[in-house]
Amino acid sequence: MKELKRIQDFLQQVTGAFAGVVDIEIGIISSNLEVIAGSGYFKKEVGAVYGEGCMTHKLILSKSNEHIFVENTAHAVCCSDCEYSNRCEVLAFVMQPIVYGGQKIGSISLLALTEQHRRKLLNHYEKMQDFLSKLCNIILISINEKRMESKVTSLMNQFKDVINSIYEGVVAINNQGIITNMNLAAEELLNLEHDRENGTHINNLFPDFIVEDAFNNQGSSGGDLYYLNEVSYTGPENKISYFFYNLTPMYEDGRVSGAVLTFRKKEEVEEMATRIMTENKKCTFSGIIGTSAEIKEIKEKMKMIAATDSTVLIRGETGTGKSIFARAIHEESPRRKNPFVSVSCAAIPATLLESELFGYEEGAFTGARKGGKPGKFEIAHGGTIFLDEIGDMPLDFQVKLLHVIENKSIARIGGVSLREVDVRIIAATNRDLEELIKEGQFREDLFYRINVIPFTLPGLRNRKDDIILLMHHFLDYYSVRLNKRIKGFGEEAREALLIYPWPGNVRELENAIEYAINIESGVQISKSSLPEKITSHYSSSEPVGIEDISSLEKKAIKAALQKYGQTTWGKEKAADALGISRATLYRKLKDVKVDVS
Repeated sequence: MKELKRIQDFLQQVTGAFAGVVDIEIGIISSNLEVIAGSGYFKKEVGAVYGEGCMTHKLILSKSNEHIFVENTAHAVCCSDCEYSNRCEVLAFVMQPIVYGGQKIGSISLLALTEQHRRKLLNHYEKMQDFLSKLCNIILISINEKRMESKVTSLMNQFKDVINSIYEGVVAINNQGIITNMNLAAEELLNLEHDRENGTHINNLFPDFIVEDAFNNQGSSGGDLYYLNEVSYTGPENKISYFFYNLTPMYEDGRVSGAVLTFRKKEEVEEMATRIMTENKKCTFSGIIGTSAEIKEIKEKMKMIAATDSTVLIRGETGTGKSIFARAIHEESPRRKNPFVSVSCAAIPATLLESELFGYEEGAFTGARKGGKPGKFEIAHGGTIFLDEIGDMPLDFQVKLLHVIENKSIARIGGVSLREVDVRIIAATNRDLEELIKEGQFREDLFYRINVIPFTLPGLRNRKDDIILLMHHFLDYYSVRLNKRIKGFGEEAREALLIYPWPGNVRELENAIEYAINIESGVQISKSSLPEKITSHYSSSEPVGIEDISSLEKKAIKAALQKYGQTTWGKEKAADALGISRATLYRKLKDVKVDVS
């Protein structure tokens, strides 16, 4: 029923056209007995609903799918009990059921309303019946096409919903560069009205985009040319925005028929890439920047002991990155899937240190949380606990820590039972523990318990090879974070940064670069943008020659390339090790003309 109703306009055209050809009227009735289409007399009946005594109803109820041929309705038994027999104008007819999906959905009939038409129907019955069967097939084909069209429309609507839900902007163009479609995100990113740009050229949006180059390069060795490429867009009030876009060609009969551009704001892509790169790298040895002999040796030794459970003591000045090395040891160990819990022994008041580390039971003291609270050692079970600034731990608490290390168990405050804890201990300090022992401020037995595998991190002033690497790393990182387009350092700025002794080590260098990027208005960090204490020290010191700076850069880059090789993959790994982007590495290779042969 519904299938015929959906193509009613088509059926009306068909009945009118074919009725004129065969010179006999045609009628189509649905299974609910509504006249769907017809010619001549039956055209006026379209929309009428017959009663259950009509022939179509009998045909629908019949178990047979055969047609019915009535030569004379006046003498036919099947017509004698029809409620319309006394007013029916049909003299003879051929009626065939329309069967779709195994069900009768209606009937189609050739109807003789005059004696001349009746004789024609009788004389050419076989041809008429064959014509009716073919016409029925045309109807079934049309129903299938309509269903397919409906499915395609539904899929297209679903596809549009999916495309419109994407955060990235999506623009489709044909091979002439004409915009055929765009999603809502593209309109929002470009501040456009809905469908305003459809039918216009892509250069109306992105003047820098070259359609010919894009399509000519697809499928050739330069096929990657339009992956994460940059394009500018001039929006309202002539505000220029920059986007990164990817281009995917569309093919028809083996030929490029168009393309789809997906794009995001450049600053968002760079910020996301930097965040992912930083988060993924800063916790591993590959994310620790430095190619100086001292740092390389420390990293290699730490990798060797990472797989064990031995206690580690990391010593070094403030800002040398002790916590980063501790986390890297954890990430290289079999405990990496379990917690890494960091505790600053100097930051927690002595009165709270025990409850923070060992936890407490319910009712242990006024204000204790209902159900108690686990301490840092319990939280770190199966993983690693990092006791930072252990040299500042109160003396009376040190004996309790010693007990935990020896017995591998803790007792919560207010508790009576011991709880076993499986943790690896990494401690760190910037204090002279041996001197503290002499002064009676640090227990000697605890010192020997934590000093199983000692490491001492060198100050930044003692590894100038790494200063330039760190400079560029922080430059790339904070340029993205602060949305600045700064590409390098001026000569005086580089000299000032190399001369300065860095008492705060890497942390101080990072702060200095972040400060300079905030202040700088040009495309390079100038000396005037550096913190005053650095520029003051520079003014009173002997300048470092440009050749010395280039030598440091060459030394660091050469060491990285010799380790990883000069293939594309090797250069990517070298850039990672140096803590700089691949683009920065290529620029440095060109600027300093490094010979790694």
